[in-house]
Amino acid sequence: MRRPLHVVKRHSKTDFEIVEIDLNDVLYVGTHNGDRFLQTHDDIYYYIKSPEEQERFLTSQGFVKVDRCYMVQMDKVEFYDEQRYRLYFEKEPVGKDAPSAPVSRAHLKEIKNIRVVSDGYAPNAMRRNGILDH
Repeated sequence: MRRPLHVVKRHSKTDFEIVEIDLNDVLYVGTHNGDRFLQTHDDIYYYIKSPEEQERFLTSQGFVKVDRCYMVQMDKVEFYDEQRYRLYFEKEPVGKDAPSAPVSRAHLKEIKNIRVVSDGYAPNAMRRNGILDH
């Protein structure tokens, strides 16, 4: 049975790629200079750790950067509120506790295919057991 794991293959301190290995191929796991590594017969791989490595992995899995600190799965987004510069993951109207992610002006081009509303927020909307009441 195959046991896939996404890891980092480092070519130098700044050059790396995200690859998938089979845990069945790992001989041992160790730590060197604070980095956990996996040794196979052919190579050494490292766990995804740095923000750059995490971002590259998430991008390979379909996430899109929409702000300096936020990446989202675009197929989960319901709408973009242009007054609040936020993506929402529920149909509008949404309340203050609805899951959302900010969108920076620099990343507006990344959401060009998302439905835009001018104000999808309902201040009196509340969640009860995961269901939005108005």
